[in-house]
Amino acid sequence: MMSILIFDVGKTNKKAILYDYSYKEIWQTSTVLPEGNDEDGFPCDDIHAILAWMKNVLSNLISDGTYQITHLNFSAYGASYVHIDEAGNILTPLYNYTKPIPSDIRASFYEKYGDEKKLALETASPSLDFLNSGLQLYYIKYKYPSVFERIKWSLHLPQFLSYYFTKWPVSELTSIGCHTALWNFSKNEYHSWVYEEGMTEKFPPLTPTAACSETTISGKLINIGVGIHDSSAALYPFSLLTDEPYLLLSTGTWSIVFNPYSTQPLTAEELENDCLLFLQPNGNPVKAARLFLGYSYQQKLEEIGKYFKHDLKNLSKEPFDNPLLDTISTSTQRYFSFPLLNMEEMPASATDLSLFTTFESAYYQMIWELSTYQIKAIKIATEGKVFQRMYIDGGFSKNNIFIQSLKIQLPATEIIVSEFSSGASLGAAMQVKGH
Repeated sequence: MMSILIFDVGKTNKKAILYDYSYKEIWQTSTVLPEGNDEDGFPCDDIHAILAWMKNVLSNLISDGTYQITHLNFSAYGASYVHIDEAGNILTPLYNYTKPIPSDIRASFYEKYGDEKKLALETASPSLDFLNSGLQLYYIKYKYPSVFERIKWSLHLPQFLSYYFTKWPVSELTSIGCHTALWNFSKNEYHSWVYEEGMTEKFPPLTPTAACSETTISGKLINIGVGIHDSSAALYPFSLLTDEPYLLLSTGTWSIVFNPYSTQPLTAEELENDCLLFLQPNGNPVKAARLFLGYSYQQKLEEIGKYFKHDLKNLSKEPFDNPLLDTISTSTQRYFSFPLLNMEEMPASATDLSLFTTFESAYYQMIWELSTYQIKAIKIATEGKVFQRMYIDGGFSKNNIFIQSLKIQLPATEIIVSEFSSGASLGAAMQVKGH
């Protein structure tokens, strides 16, 4: 059977998914790889482990022979660079986008290039240290100048995963236009600071997202795509699905609310609330509001599970307790602090789990509180408009407590759980194969 293979590299889960030519999922595998550490001891994804896993999966599929892989593409998280030398050797760790920039380097950047808020507005990128991946290159230039000099190409993670198989270095819009602080959205080009620092010399030519390269692997000719930022990939199938106005809530380590129908320019207040613009494959910007939902959920889930000695392996199979959620939803009391969400309504102190009598009561309360913060992000993205339809995909689309919590708070909106198990991988498949 002729098929399309997608490597969907998330911050937590790494997946390989096969689609047939009608974009029906026919096979999937996933893994969680151990993290490594960078030179400062800060945790980071092990890029060599990711490459070894991909190579092994592809090799096994080809040797098995059940599926004839004709197309290969990659969706991966943003804000991450792989820097390579003339020979293609990797020069740095795959820095974690939560890593802070040293204060002296951060200060020197804004001393050179002016008001932090103005730059954030011009690049549609909230000021967030390494999450502004352009500043990662600035960091290398001034902390490790000899490494910077050796860099031939700086490739965003999705494009590097493609390069690993094709040796074709490219830049691509969805990776450039996602909180990188690289792109001037009003001028539709790299920001002036990027030119002044000589960064563009490290960037390969800009290439369409749907471009691909014929590459022979183990004797098989495969059309390999250039890769796509996972958030933009997740939105792409929905843009083909309906002409009716909709929102997309794409969930995972981050949840991102996309409003493809925004007509208002990004404001400074929206930026402060982690609202930004993403570039779509066609070069048009889309307004989106982000929340560090999945990460915050996982941290609290492990804390609650440990306190109540609750087995978390079969959590998704446990029955839904509607009366418990109804009771929780009528109270405005908040118990949980999520440090990385930075919401003013949160309690200042750490959660006292002794206030709960059961695992279920703590778990439902935690999800309810997260859902209220998700509602805030949704309202920021909607610009005050009421949407009749919102699709939800990703990990939280399978969490009934979360879905019902949203429905309680958005009674005028039909919330539709996506039939796509992975919108990001499907979007990547559609880009490389055509639709």
